[in-house]
Amino acid sequence: MLFATGSVVGQGREHNALYDLQKVHFGFSIVPNFGKAKVVTAADFYQRDSVRSIRPQGFSGFGFGGLMEVRLSKYGTFRYLPQIQFSQRNFVYTFSDRVETAKTETVALDQCLLFKYHTQRHQNSRFYLIGGVKFSYDFSSNEDAVRSPNRALVPFKQTALYYDFGFGLEHFGLFAVFAAEFKMSNSITNMNCPDPYIYTSSIDRIQSRLFQVSFHFQ
Repeated sequence: MLFATGSVVGQGREHNALYDLQKVHFGFSIVPNFGKAKVVTAADFYQRDSVRSIRPQGFSGFGFGGLMEVRLSKYGTFRYLPQIQFSQRNFVYTFSDRVETAKTETVALDQCLLFKYHTQRHQNSRFYLIGGVKFSYDFSSNEDAVRSPNRALVPFKQTALYYDFGFGLEHFGLFAVFAAEFKMSNSITNMNCPDPYIYTSSIDRIQSRLFQVSFHFQ
């Protein structure tokens, strides 16, 4: 009887009970991702005879980085995430006589400034919402690459601004806090780098998107 009572008490005990009393926390993140893009064609696209359609393709990628959180209030936290993200997006061009694919690969340093609002803790778990902005610098950008009418190339701009939003679930362990999070990033910046050639001149705007499943450890 005493053993059973002790087990129930142990199961209901909160781990890291003083966690929220600490002002600053640090950690790291592992971030599988999926990159996509939304394409808005040029105003005269359907008046052209060469390109019939432009279809973006998404691919899985990977990211990792650090994490810093600063407590602002009982339920509010400021979060800074410096991350390296590897992602790819292809653009499939269907011409009247052929099909060509332009590959756009990115290796980006993302700096995310986010606000996190979490619910009241229920034993060792709690739900949270997150949103904010992200500044991205692409080390592999082809913005300044030499272009030609025979080279299938859709370069992304080297710097970009995104807005981020998502949700997650935190779990408090004995020695660390683990969080699983889903987040979506959409570019505010037009990622298209126009030139006179058919691959970029057929596009008015490219909105880059990144879906992330983040695993945070603090």
